[in-house]
Amino acid sequence: MYDILIKNGTVIDGTGKTPVLADVGIAGGLITDIGLGLRADKAERVIDAKDHYVTPGFIDIQNHSDSYWTLFDQPEQKSLLAQGITTIVTGNCGSSLAPLTSPESLKTIQKWHNLSGINVNWSSFHELLEMIAASPRGVNVAGLVGHATLRRGILGDQPRLAKPEEISVMESLLQVALNEGGMGLSMGLVYAHEVDSGTEELLRLTRHLKKSDKYLSIHLRSEGGAVLDAVDEAINLAAKCEVPVKISHLKVRGRKNWHNFDRVVSKLENAYHQGINVTFDAYPYSSSWSVLYTYLPRWAYEGGRNEILRRLADATDRRKILDYLKGQDYDYGMITVATAEGHSGFQGKTIRQIAANQATSNEEAMLNLIAASQTQVIVFDHNLNEEHVELFLSNPLGMVATDGAGYNSEVPELVHPRCFGTMPRFLKMVREKRIMRWEQAIPKMTSEPARLLGLNERGTLKKGAAADVVVFDPLSIQDRATYDHPFGHPIGINSVMVNGRVAWDANQFVGSFGKVIRR
Repeated sequence: MYDILIKNGTVIDGTGKTPVLADVGIAGGLITDIGLGLRADKAERVIDAKDHYVTPGFIDIQNHSDSYWTLFDQPEQKSLLAQGITTIVTGNCGSSLAPLTSPESLKTIQKWHNLSGINVNWSSFHELLEMIAASPRGVNVAGLVGHATLRRGILGDQPRLAKPEEISVMESLLQVALNEGGMGLSMGLVYAHEVDSGTEELLRLTRHLKKSDKYLSIHLRSEGGAVLDAVDEAINLAAKCEVPVKISHLKVRGRKNWHNFDRVVSKLENAYHQGINVTFDAYPYSSSWSVLYTYLPRWAYEGGRNEILRRLADATDRRKILDYLKGQDYDYGMITVATAEGHSGFQGKTIRQIAANQATSNEEAMLNLIAASQTQVIVFDHNLNEEHVELFLSNPLGMVATDGAGYNSEVPELVHPRCFGTMPRFLKMVREKRIMRWEQAIPKMTSEPARLLGLNERGTLKKGAAADVVVFDPLSIQDRATYDHPFGHPIGINSVMVNGRVAWDANQFVGSFGKVIRR
């Protein structure tokens, strides 16, 4: 007896094989049968998938539902389920919610979310996962261990190289967290509390991943003028430590840097052909969702919030920062404010509009905004080349990820439309622009991230696998979220199953059936 029988669909199993007409039987949370002619009278529920594709549930390998805190405030994660996402990987860009060795540890997420009123009743990685598992979640949740979380717990706000004995403590904390279920290590080398990380520190931590066959996710030190050096750093970590390295949300930011695109791709492909295990994820949008202070010169944000504010208040330092910004040949005026803590009136306005209102330059307006919002400013910046985005997504080394968070409904601030539309937007691109075949596209959201995570039971449709399944219409699937109205659910997703139960059906949320995933 099947709990669910999906009849008459075109199965794309996630392995790259040619799509086939088949039925899929589900029982006890697992896929029990795949083939033609499975009997409908032996199922409690039958889903007619005629003219629809049946695929594994999508895995969001680069997710921030933890750092935006929506994993707790909005645990159903409806915006992710609605686009076919059944599993998310959190703890990205160097910031995780455990292990918490000091009050400073949690502050790594304050660039994304205000910490006021947050209740934390865990310290270890095990305790975090147990807390997540204790309440229903709409999607399966896995987590990485954040380098900045480890580092800030030991060094606090000190902008300096870590001492050998401090690195040893970080190593111990990392190894315990990996043993407790962490899927790997993440780094956010562009951010204030990791920019001073030395090569020896990065190597010593990364080497711990090899023995447990886990991976490193790395937000590059630069995605603009120094992107080539940053890619080299990631490749060297992969080569010297002999571990898989995934570059987070790979992009080349800024028109004047777009000429480096071919060299970035060549570096990665050459490394792969030399046997170095390097991959990346990307999203199908030409805008970033960035922390505004990262546009400042590196020295200006070393040490975190208090040091940034001190330097902005110092006349000499402020002049140096302004000189740097004006020397970058960058149109800061086109940047749009998504969130400015304590200043909702700036939301949706461009830096150019804010500058005009203040009768000052774009650069001065940026610094005024950062100071007024206590550094907590997140912006949209349309600084990517559309063709490059498509080429990254279609590259064999690339996976598709939201780099966003899950939301249940509208919230007061603007969020990036990728939180609601990434997977359907990519699939629409596959249909309309034919950047690859369907059987090549689906693994980028399923089996390829599952392989990186070491999850043999997810990411493909096969007998005995966990029944995370998506049924969608390839002719109508598309995103509806925009920058002005980012909260629209996509169309074309018929049903989404998580662990063998229907969680999203006919554009409606049904229930939360996600699990915590450990290795």
